[in-house]
Amino acid sequence: MAVAALWLLLFGVLDVTSDVIVISLFIVAPLIVAAAADERRTAVFAGLTVALTIGAGWWNGLMENSNYWIRLTAVCAVSVMAVVLAGVRRRREEHLARMTAIAKASQLALLPPLPPEMTGISIAARYRSATSEASVGGDLYEIIPTGQGIRAVIGDVCGNGLDAILLARHVLSAFRRSAVAMPDLAQVANEVGRAIGPHLGEEDFVTAALAQITPGGELTIVNCGHHPPLLSHGGELRPLTDGTAALPLGLGDGFTAFTARWSPGDRLLLYTDGLVESRDRNGDFFTEQEIAAALTAADCDQALDTLMTAVHRHTGGHGHDDMALLLLEHGAYPHSSANGCPASGRAAAETAPPVDMQPHADDTHSTGTEQAHALTQAGHHDR
Repeated sequence: MAVAALWLLLFGVLDVTSDVIVISLFIVAPLIVAAAADERRTAVFAGLTVALTIGAGWWNGLMENSNYWIRLTAVCAVSVMAVVLAGVRRRREEHLARMTAIAKASQLALLPPLPPEMTGISIAARYRSATSEASVGGDLYEIIPTGQGIRAVIGDVCGNGLDAILLARHVLSAFRRSAVAMPDLAQVANEVGRAIGPHLGEEDFVTAALAQITPGGELTIVNCGHHPPLLSHGGELRPLTDGTAALPLGLGDGFTAFTARWSPGDRLLLYTDGLVESRDRNGDFFTEQEIAAALTAADCDQALDTLMTAVHRHTGGHGHDDMALLLLEHGAYPHSSANGCPASGRAAAETAPPVDMQPHADDTHSTGTEQAHALTQAGHHDR
């Protein structure tokens, strides 16, 4: 509004002190105000503009000039239009603000903040959407305490945008229901796959990795065509995999589980392909060594912040895919503690025994085939 006031003052003085007639330029002032203020303030400047136009006509002796009345009519008409446009703009901005608030609330409901600790496990998560206007996309994660231990999931919906967000919501909803109801983690994966089936399009699928963590230090993993979780032990990374391949959620069932051990101080990273498929300007992928280096930070939050910064530096800030990161650290389990608060387990990392992976005792079916593996890999490249 200061610019509009200065405009009227400048050309008003010019009209009075010179022989130049600048009446037609007065109308710019309410248009300037209409671009930033509401209709009431625009109306004030519109009234000032009309009054100044009338005063300039009287001062310059133009009241008998027909061209002056045409100019005055044009000033009045444009002033009214400026007030109307200011009202339309204000209502649209209010509508956009309401829609933005609703979108933020929906995104928060989709991926609510995680607690920093759960039954002796330190937790940190980060999310980067490929869509700059959105805080979430087609990647997803969740962690839930159950009677069988902590259960976590990380997943990647094929595609991005609103359709991917809606499908991610169905996946999370199905996981939250089945994680507390199913006794076996493989059954959780099967149930999630069946639940999202009606919501899948012809080319839709969801890769996911599920993990179950018990206080005794046992990890149970179910991989549904996803990148294997990475276990950080003594500064080295070990992919947790049983060597078999499985179809993504929605393309098959019969998922199997396998178990592994981790020790106090170990860290488990679940991630989506936005991490490992990040490329620099030369087309080189983000390396496992850079991931391992970031995970040696003092705590989980600092480790993920370091990792996000490294990825941003690697890509030059041009990430083309959603990225979700979920990092868990094994703390100590003091059995004398009633509230489950852990003692520091980081110091034990260097002396912990190596990872021992073995098939889950309840699983007798194998779903890994070369054809499934090829289809899964093709799905990753398509995204």
